[in-house]
Amino acid sequence: MKIFKIMGMLMGGLMVLSSLSSCDKDKSEVLKAKSAKADYVVSLSQDLLDAATVTVFYIDSNGEQAQENVTATTWTKSVTITQLPAQAGFSVQPQLKGEASKDEYIIEATGQMIVTVLDQKQNPIGSPFTGNKKIVKGELGPDYLGQYLTRITTRLVEAKAMDADGKFSDATINWGGNTDGDDPNRDTEVTTDGATGTTRGYVF
Repeated sequence: MKIFKIMGMLMGGLMVLSSLSSCDKDKSEVLKAKSAKADYVVSLSQDLLDAATVTVFYIDSNGEQAQENVTATTWTKSVTITQLPAQAGFSVQPQLKGEASKDEYIIEATGQMIVTVLDQKQNPIGSPFTGNKKIVKGELGPDYLGQYLTRITTRLVEAKAMDADGKFSDATINWGGNTDGDDPNRDTEVTTDGATGTTRGYVF
């Protein structure tokens, strides 16, 4: 009987130790925010690409500003920002190429950013930030192009900050480029030849 009691005590002790070890393991496996993945998507109409040189400024994997010229109607970029706290964002900035060659332009530009916070195992933590799609659309004559490109610059922009816990907050990023009041597109009259002098369709 004593042997059975001793064995029972030993088994009970092993179970307690196993439980404590399991708790320690669970604590060590608590996954914390470690990095963030930012996906940028920009879509442009062909008329916009014909009329302007379009540059996208964005935050890269090092948390620094980078830029790329857009030559196709769809531009995408996916970056993993390796340290938190950090910022993510983009800015779409078009500049007129020169004299307009069409009587009417269908201008459309959209931009969106999705940011997912990741743990040390690269698994998502919490809900991602899914910004509302930024949209600028319009049909217009060539004499309105300059002002309209400024509208794109001021509206197709997004910026968010992520803290060390992976929580999102609004951020302000100075993108440079043409975002200031001295934008060369502003109030630019490309040409009056063949201009309609009116905007048509939807503009927002």
